[in-house]
Amino acid sequence: MDNTLFHLRNLRIEISFKSYDEMRSILSFYESINIYNINIPCKNNLKKDFLLNSIKIAREEFPKIDIIPHFSILHEFRRNSLNTKNSFINFLKLVKSFGCKEVLLVSGSQKRSTLDSLLALDLIKNNLFFHNNYFFIGVAFNPYLPDHLFQEELLKIEEKLKSGIVNSIWIQFGTDYALLETRIKLLKDVMDSTLKNNSKISKIILYGSILIPSKQFLARFRYRPWKGVYCCPEFLKSVEVANTVIVKLLKTYKSYRIFPIIETDTSNIKKLNSLKMFFNF
Repeated sequence: MDNTLFHLRNLRIEISFKSYDEMRSILSFYESINIYNINIPCKNNLKKDFLLNSIKIAREEFPKIDIIPHFSILHEFRRNSLNTKNSFINFLKLVKSFGCKEVLLVSGSQKRSTLDSLLALDLIKNNLFFHNNYFFIGVAFNPYLPDHLFQEELLKIEEKLKSGIVNSIWIQFGTDYALLETRIKLLKDVMDSTLKNNSKISKIILYGSILIPSKQFLARFRYRPWKGVYCCPEFLKSVEVANTVIVKLLKTYKSYRIFPIIETDTSNIKKLNSLKMFFNF
Protein backbone atom coordinates (compact mmCIF):
# COMPACT_ATOMS: atom_id res chain seq x y z
CA MET A 1 0.00 0.00 0.00
CA ASP A 2 1.12 3.52 -0.74
CA ASN A 3 2.30 5.12 2.51
CA THR A 4 2.69 8.54 0.87
CA LEU A 5 -1.11 8.85 0.96
CA PHE A 6 -0.89 9.25 4.71
CA HIS A 7 2.14 11.48 5.01
CA LEU A 8 1.14 14.68 6.81
CA ARG A 9 2.36 16.77 3.89
CA ASN A 10 -0.10 15.00 1.58
CA LEU A 11 -3.17 15.43 3.78
CA ARG A 12 -5.80 17.99 3.04
CA ILE A 13 -6.94 20.08 6.00
CA GLU A 14 -10.27 21.91 6.17
CA ILE A 15 -10.10 25.16 8.12
CA SER A 16 -12.74 27.50 9.55
CA PHE A 17 -12.30 31.01 10.89
CA LYS A 18 -14.25 34.15 11.79
CA SER A 19 -11.83 36.85 10.68
CA TYR A 20 -9.08 37.43 8.14
CA ASP A 21 -6.47 37.64 10.93
CA GLU A 22 -7.58 34.28 12.31
CA MET A 23 -7.24 32.80 8.83
CA ARG A 24 -3.75 34.27 8.47
CA SER A 25 -2.73 32.76 11.80
CA ILE A 26 -4.02 29.31 10.82
CA LEU A 27 -2.36 29.36 7.41
CA SER A 28 0.91 30.59 8.90
CA PHE A 29 0.90 27.64 11.29
CA TYR A 30 0.34 25.09 8.54
CA GLU A 31 2.92 26.69 6.27
CA SER A 32 5.47 26.58 9.10
CA ILE A 33 5.10 22.78 9.33
CA ASN A 34 5.03 22.27 5.55
CA ILE A 35 1.34 21.48 5.14
CA TYR A 36 0.19 23.12 1.93
CA ASN A 37 -3.16 21.49 1.05
CA ILE A 38 -6.03 23.48 2.51
CA ASN A 39 -9.80 23.52 1.96
CA ILE A 40 -11.92 26.53 2.85
CA PRO A 41 -15.55 25.49 3.40
CA CYS A 42 -18.68 27.49 2.70
CA LYS A 43 -20.82 27.41 5.84
CA ASN A 44 -22.16 29.52 8.68
CA ASN A 45 -20.68 33.04 8.30
CA LEU A 46 -17.97 31.86 5.94
CA LYS A 47 -19.77 32.63 2.69
CA LYS A 48 -20.39 35.23 -0.03
CA ASP A 49 -18.08 38.28 0.11
CA PHE A 50 -16.28 37.13 3.26
CA LEU A 51 -15.49 33.77 1.63
CA LEU A 52 -14.31 35.34 -1.64
CA ASN A 53 -12.15 37.92 0.11
CA SER A 54 -10.66 35.20 2.31
CA ILE A 55 -9.70 33.13 -0.74
CA LYS A 56 -8.15 36.20 -2.39
CA ILE A 57 -6.08 37.04 0.70
CA ALA A 58 -5.02 33.42 1.16
CA ARG A 59 -3.77 33.13 -2.41
CA GLU A 60 -1.98 36.50 -2.34
CA GLU A 61 -0.28 36.09 1.04
CA PHE A 62 0.29 32.31 1.01
CA PRO A 63 0.97 31.48 -2.65
CA LYS A 64 2.56 28.09 -1.83
CA ILE A 65 -0.66 26.84 -0.26
CA ASP A 66 -3.03 25.00 -2.58
CA ILE A 67 -6.50 26.29 -1.72
CA ILE A 68 -9.63 24.37 -2.69
CA PRO A 69 -12.66 26.51 -1.80
CA HIS A 70 -16.16 25.12 -1.38
CA PHE A 71 -19.34 26.51 -2.93
CA SER A 72 -22.51 25.53 -1.07
CA ILE A 73 -25.74 26.18 -2.93
CA LEU A 74 -27.54 26.27 0.42
CA HIS A 75 -25.31 28.99 1.89
CA GLU A 76 -24.78 30.92 -1.34
CA PHE A 77 -28.42 30.94 -2.42
CA ARG A 78 -29.44 34.44 -3.55
CA ARG A 79 -33.24 34.70 -3.49
CA ASN A 80 -33.82 32.57 -6.60
CA SER A 81 -32.11 29.93 -8.74
CA LEU A 82 -31.17 32.31 -11.57
CA ASN A 83 -29.34 34.70 -9.25
CA THR A 84 -27.60 31.76 -7.59
CA LYS A 85 -26.52 30.29 -10.95
CA ASN A 86 -25.01 33.63 -11.96
CA SER A 87 -23.33 33.92 -8.57
CA PHE A 88 -21.87 30.43 -8.99
CA ILE A 89 -20.36 31.23 -12.39
CA ASN A 90 -18.95 34.50 -11.06
CA PHE A 91 -17.50 32.66 -8.04
CA LEU A 92 -15.74 30.13 -10.27
CA LYS A 93 -14.25 32.81 -12.49
CA LEU A 94 -13.03 34.85 -9.54
CA VAL A 95 -11.38 31.98 -7.65
CA LYS A 96 -9.78 30.86 -10.93
CA SER A 97 -8.33 34.37 -11.31
CA PHE A 98 -7.00 34.11 -7.73
CA GLY A 99 -5.05 30.99 -8.73
CA CYS A 100 -7.31 28.18 -7.51
CA LYS A 101 -7.49 25.11 -9.73
CA GLU A 102 -10.58 23.45 -8.31
CA VAL A 103 -13.79 24.12 -6.37
CA LEU A 104 -15.78 21.63 -4.32
CA LEU A 105 -19.46 22.06 -5.18
CA VAL A 106 -22.04 20.89 -2.63
CA SER A 107 -25.82 21.21 -2.50
CA GLY A 108 -25.86 21.58 1.30
CA SER A 109 -27.66 19.66 4.02
CA GLN A 110 -31.00 21.25 3.14
CA LYS A 111 -31.28 20.97 -0.64
CA ARG A 112 -33.01 23.67 -2.66
CA SER A 113 -35.87 22.36 -4.77
CA THR A 114 -34.97 24.68 -7.66
CA LEU A 115 -31.20 24.13 -7.75
CA ASP A 116 -28.75 21.46 -6.63
CA SER A 117 -25.19 20.48 -7.54
CA LEU A 118 -26.31 18.29 -10.47
CA LEU A 119 -28.30 21.13 -12.03
CA ALA A 120 -25.41 23.53 -11.39
CA LEU A 121 -23.00 21.21 -13.22
CA ASP A 122 -25.41 20.95 -16.13
CA LEU A 123 -25.36 24.74 -16.31
CA ILE A 124 -21.59 25.01 -16.82
CA LYS A 125 -20.60 21.73 -18.49
CA ASN A 126 -20.56 23.28 -21.97
CA ASN A 127 -18.96 26.56 -20.90
CA LEU A 128 -15.66 26.82 -22.80
CA PHE A 129 -14.10 28.87 -20.01
CA PHE A 130 -13.92 25.83 -17.74
CA HIS A 131 -12.84 23.35 -20.42
CA ASN A 132 -10.06 25.51 -21.83
CA ASN A 133 -8.55 26.69 -18.56
CA TYR A 134 -7.89 23.35 -16.83
CA PHE A 135 -10.23 24.26 -14.01
CA PHE A 136 -12.20 21.48 -12.37
CA ILE A 137 -15.06 20.78 -10.00
CA GLY A 138 -15.22 18.36 -7.09
CA VAL A 139 -18.50 16.84 -5.93
CA ALA A 140 -19.69 15.19 -2.72
CA PHE A 141 -20.73 11.56 -2.31
CA ASN A 142 -22.37 9.85 0.68
CA PRO A 143 -21.84 6.06 0.76
CA TYR A 144 -23.63 5.65 4.09
CA LEU A 145 -27.17 6.47 2.97
CA PRO A 146 -30.01 3.95 3.41
CA ASP A 147 -30.37 1.61 0.43
CA HIS A 148 -33.15 3.45 -1.42
CA LEU A 149 -31.39 6.80 -1.06
CA PHE A 150 -28.00 5.33 -1.95
CA GLN A 151 -29.25 4.07 -5.31
CA GLU A 152 -30.32 7.62 -6.10
CA GLU A 153 -26.94 8.89 -4.91
CA LEU A 154 -25.15 6.47 -7.23
CA LEU A 155 -27.23 7.59 -10.22
CA LYS A 156 -26.51 11.23 -9.40
CA ILE A 157 -22.75 10.69 -9.18
CA GLU A 158 -22.85 8.97 -12.57
CA GLU A 159 -24.62 11.99 -14.10
CA LYS A 160 -22.15 14.37 -12.44
CA LEU A 161 -19.19 12.46 -13.87
CA LYS A 162 -20.75 12.53 -17.33
CA SER A 163 -20.47 16.34 -17.28
CA GLY A 164 -16.77 15.94 -18.04
CA ILE A 165 -15.67 18.64 -15.58
CA VAL A 166 -15.64 16.62 -12.34
CA ASN A 167 -12.08 15.94 -11.25
CA SER A 168 -12.65 14.67 -7.71
CA ILE A 169 -15.21 12.98 -5.46
CA TRP A 170 -15.36 13.89 -1.77
CA ILE A 171 -16.70 11.11 0.46
CA GLN A 172 -18.86 12.07 3.43
CA PHE A 173 -17.79 11.00 6.91
CA GLY A 174 -19.37 7.93 8.43
CA THR A 175 -18.36 5.04 10.69
CA ASP A 176 -19.58 1.86 8.96
CA TYR A 177 -16.27 0.94 7.32
CA ALA A 178 -17.62 -2.43 6.09
CA LEU A 179 -20.48 -0.71 4.28
CA LEU A 180 -18.02 1.88 2.97
CA GLU A 181 -15.88 -0.82 1.35
CA THR A 182 -18.88 -2.41 -0.37
CA ARG A 183 -20.11 0.89 -1.73
CA ILE A 184 -16.69 2.19 -2.78
CA LYS A 185 -16.50 -0.84 -5.06
CA LEU A 186 -19.82 0.20 -6.61
CA LEU A 187 -18.56 3.77 -6.95
CA LYS A 188 -15.37 2.53 -8.63
CA ASP A 189 -17.48 0.59 -11.16
CA VAL A 190 -19.40 3.76 -12.01
CA MET A 191 -16.15 5.73 -12.29
CA ASP A 192 -14.50 3.16 -14.58
CA SER A 193 -17.55 2.97 -16.82
CA THR A 194 -17.87 6.75 -17.08
CA LEU A 195 -14.17 7.32 -17.78
CA LYS A 196 -14.21 4.79 -20.63
CA ASN A 197 -16.94 6.79 -22.35
CA ASN A 198 -15.62 10.28 -21.63
CA SER A 199 -12.27 11.49 -22.94
CA LYS A 200 -12.49 14.88 -21.17
CA ILE A 201 -11.32 13.49 -17.80
CA SER A 202 -8.54 10.90 -17.48
CA LYS A 203 -8.55 10.46 -13.70
CA ILE A 204 -10.88 11.01 -10.74
CA ILE A 205 -9.29 11.63 -7.33
CA LEU A 206 -11.08 10.33 -4.24
CA TYR A 207 -11.01 12.17 -0.90
CA GLY A 208 -12.45 10.84 2.32
CA SER A 209 -13.56 12.87 5.31
CA ILE A 210 -11.99 12.22 8.72
CA LEU A 211 -13.12 13.63 12.06
CA ILE A 212 -10.80 13.23 15.05
CA PRO A 213 -12.83 12.08 18.09
CA SER A 214 -12.87 13.98 21.35
CA LYS A 215 -15.20 13.88 24.36
CA GLN A 216 -16.60 17.25 23.37
CA PHE A 217 -17.26 16.21 19.76
CA LEU A 218 -18.97 12.95 20.75
CA ALA A 219 -21.16 14.72 23.33
CA ARG A 220 -22.20 17.36 20.83
CA PHE A 221 -22.98 14.78 18.16
CA ARG A 222 -25.09 12.70 20.56
CA TYR A 223 -27.05 15.81 21.47
CA ARG A 224 -27.37 17.20 17.95
CA PRO A 225 -26.41 14.79 15.12
CA TRP A 226 -25.34 16.31 11.81
CA LYS A 227 -27.75 15.75 8.99
CA GLY A 228 -26.46 13.16 6.52
CA VAL A 229 -23.64 12.00 8.81
CA TYR A 230 -24.16 8.42 9.99
CA CYS A 231 -22.31 7.46 13.18
CA CYS A 232 -22.95 4.11 14.86
CA PRO A 233 -23.87 4.04 18.59
CA GLU A 234 -20.58 2.27 19.42
CA PHE A 235 -18.58 5.15 17.90
CA LEU A 236 -20.36 7.63 20.16
CA LYS A 237 -19.81 5.68 23.39
CA SER A 238 -16.22 6.72 24.11
CA VAL A 239 -13.13 8.29 22.58
CA GLU A 240 -11.28 4.95 22.83
CA VAL A 241 -13.92 3.09 20.81
CA ALA A 242 -14.19 5.99 18.35
CA ASN A 243 -10.42 5.98 17.82
CA THR A 244 -10.55 2.28 16.91
CA VAL A 245 -13.26 3.00 14.34
CA ILE A 246 -11.22 5.84 12.82
CA VAL A 247 -8.18 3.58 12.40
CA LYS A 248 -10.31 0.98 10.59
CA LEU A 249 -11.84 3.70 8.43
CA LEU A 250 -8.37 4.98 7.49
CA LYS A 251 -7.26 1.46 6.59
CA THR A 252 -10.20 1.25 4.19
CA TYR A 253 -9.21 4.62 2.70
CA LYS A 254 -5.67 3.37 2.27
CA SER A 255 -6.78 0.17 0.54
CA TYR A 256 -8.78 2.11 -2.05
CA ARG A 257 -6.37 5.02 -2.46
CA ILE A 258 -8.67 7.59 -0.88
CA PHE A 259 -6.88 10.72 0.29
CA PRO A 260 -7.96 11.83 3.79
CA ILE A 261 -9.33 15.33 4.33
CA ILE A 262 -9.25 16.30 8.00
CA GLU A 263 -12.33 18.27 9.04
CA THR A 264 -11.38 18.60 12.71
CA ASP A 265 -9.49 21.68 13.90
CA THR A 266 -5.75 20.83 14.03
CA SER A 267 -4.39 24.37 13.90
CA ASN A 268 -1.87 24.11 16.73
CA ILE A 269 0.78 21.59 17.79
CA LYS A 270 -1.31 19.99 20.55
CA LYS A 271 -4.27 19.41 18.23
CA LEU A 272 -1.99 18.24 15.42
CA ASN A 273 -0.45 15.62 17.71
CA SER A 274 -3.89 14.08 18.19
CA LEU A 275 -3.99 13.64 14.42
CA LYS A 276 -0.51 12.16 14.09
CA MET A 277 -1.35 9.20 16.30
CA PHE A 278 -3.67 7.86 13.59
CA PHE A 279 -0.94 7.65 10.97
CA ASN A 280 1.34 5.18 12.73
CA PHE A 281 -0.63 1.99 12.11
